[in-house]
Amino acid sequence: MQAGSVLVVDDEAYVRRSLVSVLEAEGWAVRDCSGVRDASRSLSEVPVDVVLCDLRLGDGEAFDLLDDLRERASGVPVIVFSGAGALDDAVRAMKSGAFDYIQKPVDPDELLMLAARAVEHSRLRREVGSLRAALERVQGPRTLIGDSAPLRELRERIERAAGARCPVLIRGESGSGKHVAAEELHRRSPQAELPLWRLHASALNERSLAEALEPWTGGRAGRVDGGMVILEGLALLPLEAQALLMRLLDAFDPDKRPRPMATRADLRIVATSGDDLEAAVQAGRLRADLFWRLNVFGICVPPLRDHREDIAPLAEHFLGRLGAPDEFDGERSAPRALTDDALELLAAYGWPGNVRELRNVLERALIMAGPRALDARLLGEILEPAFASPERAPAATLHLRSRLDEVEKGLVESALAQAGDSRKKAAFLLGIDPRNLSYYLRKHGLKD
Repeated sequence: MQAGSVLVVDDEAYVRRSLVSVLEAEGWAVRDCSGVRDASRSLSEVPVDVVLCDLRLGDGEAFDLLDDLRERASGVPVIVFSGAGALDDAVRAMKSGAFDYIQKPVDPDELLMLAARAVEHSRLRREVGSLRAALERVQGPRTLIGDSAPLRELRERIERAAGARCPVLIRGESGSGKHVAAEELHRRSPQAELPLWRLHASALNERSLAEALEPWTGGRAGRVDGGMVILEGLALLPLEAQALLMRLLDAFDPDKRPRPMATRADLRIVATSGDDLEAAVQAGRLRADLFWRLNVFGICVPPLRDHREDIAPLAEHFLGRLGAPDEFDGERSAPRALTDDALELLAAYGWPGNVRELRNVLERALIMAGPRALDARLLGEILEPAFASPERAPAATLHLRSRLDEVEKGLVESALAQAGDSRKKAAFLLGIDPRNLSYYLRKHGLKD
């Protein structure tokens, strides 16, 4: 049974013959070349599952072949081999995109194991890519919806961050869409074709974090070519795991001397948090050096109340994706639309749960609606507990917008009173960008 196809690249004929013999004995289909140019030409004509390449060649180095394959985005894994004692070469090879590194003299069993692992890794990458594409065809990619000024600013920040390689810290209230912003960053980045991994800090300790990141840190449990890790809920990461993450970030810093644990150069950490991280640092729950290490480039996802003009397109998007289950066969019917008065009601609501709450409200509305229209009366039944005060207000004071303005003004006044002279602290208490505070002060006639 054929194990796979492999290209052996070495400028010493006896080494090539030896490797070809070992591989063919185990069922591999083998081709061999003596240099970089021949290898590039061969791979452009007939692709293979894995490449075995000597570090030093007569017409170049393995790095030249790695650069060529990366530019072509071929995805074929390359195992590099060279003489003993070349740790710097090993680190450089891994940073250049090699799947693994093996020392000469090559151990046949280790070589066969690595080659098989490389083929399996490529197969899994293809399957993940196919599944991701199939999911997006069914659901569509999760993306930022809306064209308000805050959303345009958010997209601009993501675009700037995407082209860099530094860590990114994404902050925002619960439900505001931090994970969607992180996925948008991944789609626009050079790592877009590489895996996206999501970890939640509350489920991690030092051991589980080490296991999750082992493919990047030189362990033998698996190998990945690179990609992006989204670490959600940064402030919930235990201190011992924070220390491990700090060491990993230092190891992948191109300005620092490579350490043995650093065997991947294109791992990128994107952390998200809805907590007051500065307070977590002061309380000792978050390491200050880790906070500043991750906060190289910060992105703030605005709460929904700061871009209410996006509620209508968001609602249309969610209704199109949610559909309404058909009573008989469970298939989705044609997308439903909200009436004008329903949209006005949604725009007047404060959305403490942000975009996630909007989606949940619309899903509940579709379940409750039946043949009814998606109007203000139906939405009012869902939102009424949130609008209601402890004691029901008299009918004369039930106008939604005026009542909401009163509540909003009271919250701004309370925040200002607690913050003293600090605009930044007042904005933080309100959960808004400090640049937007002036808008609320002018709106309610409050002193700046």
